[in-house]
Amino acid sequence: MFSYGSMSTNPIATLIAALFRRLGIGEEGSRIGTNFGWLITDRMVRLTLSLVVNVWLVRYLGVERLGLMSYAQSVVVLMAVFATLGLETILVRDLVRKPEQARELLGTSLALRLAGSAITLALSLAAVTIMRHGDRDTALLTLIFATTAFSQSFDVMEFWFQSRSRLRPLVTARMVGSVISAIAKVAVILLRAPLPVVGVVIASEYAISTLGLVVAFRTQPDRPSQWRVQREQALDLLRSAWPLFLTSIAIVISVRVDQMILTAIHGPHENGLYAAAQRLTEIIYYVPVAVMAAANPALLRSHQNNPEEYTRRLQRVFSLLALGGVVIAVCVSLLAPWIIRLLFGAAFAGSAPVLAIQAWTAPMLFIGVAQSNWFIANHRQTGLLLRSAVAAALSVGLNFTLIPVLGARGAAITTLVSQTIGMVALNACFAETRPLFRMQMRAFLPVPPR
Repeated sequence: MFSYGSMSTNPIATLIAALFRRLGIGEEGSRIGTNFGWLITDRMVRLTLSLVVNVWLVRYLGVERLGLMSYAQSVVVLMAVFATLGLETILVRDLVRKPEQARELLGTSLALRLAGSAITLALSLAAVTIMRHGDRDTALLTLIFATTAFSQSFDVMEFWFQSRSRLRPLVTARMVGSVISAIAKVAVILLRAPLPVVGVVIASEYAISTLGLVVAFRTQPDRPSQWRVQREQALDLLRSAWPLFLTSIAIVISVRVDQMILTAIHGPHENGLYAAAQRLTEIIYYVPVAVMAAANPALLRSHQNNPEEYTRRLQRVFSLLALGGVVIAVCVSLLAPWIIRLLFGAAFAGSAPVLAIQAWTAPMLFIGVAQSNWFIANHRQTGLLLRSAVAAALSVGLNFTLIPVLGARGAAITTLVSQTIGMVALNACFAETRPLFRMQMRAFLPVPPR
């Protein structure tokens, strides 16, 4: 099913690799650029499918049902931190530094994430029962979306691919899964399926992607087999990851609590307007995740071998992401009414100002995601926790202040303010992170990274 020979050449990956070489990112720049190119190819394919299928799905659902479904998804995302346990970057780091322990690292991480998935399921159902007592439709949707945590537990194989800087087979598997899922979504729209069936199809995308990931992993001749679960390894992983776990809780509070407050105060309709805009900005927010997934292993290796070279490389990553974030913010904010009208129709016109505000979160969020590598490389995970906790506290406080008055626009303003302060401004308040703050600010200067 997954034959990579036909995809051995990727013009996008080749072009980006050449660009990274010209920027002088180092001997591993070409590899970083190639991997980023494959990730961007994956996102372009999935974006195209989203524009054709998911936009059609949003139109089919309408504002009210979209708001209800997004509310259920937000509840699950808030609880899904117990399924991931903050292990992502820690696992990549340890797989890079200790490849001989891959069997123990992968097996133990999978066991921890499966246990966390069971906790996610239980907490999601408990939360929706308390907050929307007697609402069976929302409870059923929450149950459906909560099952995705079990499929996503197998993402530990994705982190092995990242640690090996080998993303082409991973991206191929994802793209095949996206095509199959898109076909299923078209089917439910044409059959005029009820909301729970739509939820099942959306949730099944994770299961399909997981199946593709397993197949891609098993085609690798050097894959670690006979995974093992070790108690000592589990304790080591949890000791390293607990600040990131708490950081994840703070992050999802800051980016998802808004939909819960919106629904509670203004109802599913207002949340539907907000969710439509957020579906577009979530595509934008994938850019720094893709860049760092490609760059993390090389950056971590350079930090281990040459700290000065690491600083230069990280500055170049900051500069590239800052430039991309500003360009995206300008274009999206100016074209927001036209984008919303073209994609979602007149019923979602209220989403345009929300999208225009959300777009300006991109520059700060981009360089905020990139800073995670610095904290991980320097074993300062608690610093990330502090920043995310501040952003979460601001998000809750501002949402309760602005949403009653401004509705969805208040939620968008809250995201912009809380992410700017938590991701960037707070670095200026501490002596040990002021050099990092200067790097972030330098990224916005109109000079090429050296």
